[in-house]
Amino acid sequence: MLVSNRGPVSFIESDDGRGVGSARPQEFELKRGAGGLAGAMDPVARELGNEAVWIAAATSETDRRALAAGQVEGLPEELGYRVRLLDLDPDTYSRYYDVVSNRMLWFANHCLWDELGIGSFGQTELDAWESSYLHVNEAFASAVLDESDADDLILFQDYHLAAAPRLVREQRPEQTIFHFTHSSFCADGYDRLPEPVRIGVIKGLLGANLLGFHVASWVNAFIDCCERAGYSVDRERGCIEHDGATTWVRAYPIPIDAAALKEMADSETVRTWGDRFLEEATGPTVVRADRTEPSKNIVRGFEAFGALLDRREDLRHVTFFACLYASRQSMDEYRRYLEEIEEAITRVNDRHPDAIRMFLKDDYERTLGALSIYDVLLVNPIMDGMNLVSKEGVAVNRGAGALVLSKGAGSFQELGDFAVQVDDALDIEETASAIERALEMPETERRRALEGARSVVESTKPEDWIYSQIDDLEAIAETGAPQSHPSPSKDR
Repeated sequence: MLVSNRGPVSFIESDDGRGVGSARPQEFELKRGAGGLAGAMDPVARELGNEAVWIAAATSETDRRALAAGQVEGLPEELGYRVRLLDLDPDTYSRYYDVVSNRMLWFANHCLWDELGIGSFGQTELDAWESSYLHVNEAFASAVLDESDADDLILFQDYHLAAAPRLVREQRPEQTIFHFTHSSFCADGYDRLPEPVRIGVIKGLLGANLLGFHVASWVNAFIDCCERAGYSVDRERGCIEHDGATTWVRAYPIPIDAAALKEMADSETVRTWGDRFLEEATGPTVVRADRTEPSKNIVRGFEAFGALLDRREDLRHVTFFACLYASRQSMDEYRRYLEEIEEAITRVNDRHPDAIRMFLKDDYERTLGALSIYDVLLVNPIMDGMNLVSKEGVAVNRGAGALVLSKGAGSFQELGDFAVQVDDALDIEETASAIERALEMPETERRRALEGARSVVESTKPEDWIYSQIDDLEAIAETGAPQSHPSPSKDR
């Protein structure tokens, strides 16, 4: 049972009527789910076939109309496995998604309170937790119980469904339950949440037999959070003891499908975009590719580039290509952050005309085109669960591009040895110096680092990621403990 807020596909309205050979009515087409979750889980679900069920929410009005029209029933023919979409009240879903999941939990997971100037929460947020977040988690838990048997493996995904493991556990004490958090995790961030939310999330997650995070740093932060809440923790074994039960916590670094990505990057469209970027560049290229998300630290990246050009006249022929797409524009903080991004670009370009060229649209082929030609790839998040862009970049770059990577990215634990490192992502001058070092790095050194990073990225596949979780779950069901051991956190 694969359970996530967003499903493997979403429905969109067709522009040209019934597609050739399509069994769907003319008003609906399918779009692959965005992000690494869908890319990692879909191949495994296809392999499992009728042994897998994916439960998700109908997240848009088009999804809800398609659900009402019976379109979900045809998905096994398209995907090879069954999907169940939950029809949730739009207002309830909005409070669950925007107010609690993306304003409270996401900001807590990334320690963004001070960054965004958020001091405290009030009754509005508490009401959203009680009436919407818990309500939606109850709907997911009910669907899981309806679709599964007691000996099935349940795999919940991400902070949107933090309460659901406990809700299933209360109904089926013997169920084998897993929950994976796809973001970072920050114990200090949870200290700032209202107590009902903080304790509710911890108790909800501890309803699982096994919890997964991308890297050991986030595992340790969750254990810290549990210890502060008064739970008995065993760091050596990687577990929390509670209510006569044990919850194990492990790191499962999510990979990319490097082979499939390189095949896509070799397409005519992507190569055309890459050539176009090279034609527009006035010299070496710096590239970034991100959602307009405050944790990505985009503004400071632009300010660092501007500061570098201010003091290095000989580098003013460098062109910065930014492939961005707007994120969560229903939220005030995200709308303001997009404005700050645009203002930062204007400030730099006023001093250095056309130095930064932004593309604000979710166009994956164009983004791959940019990643294929960078001389420097800037990845400087404040905190990031993994950061797949850093892996995608080293997989598809066709030159000798250098990676600038901040320690806040989960991928730093895998790629940090092959990157120009940024210790403090909030330090603009340090970031500027890192870009400078990357631009001046000898080609042989850059190529050697790129090949080293690429060997890491190509060493695992998405199937390895999810099957390692399933193996641990099966071991827990049989022996009471996972087969894997806690991953030590690298101290660089």
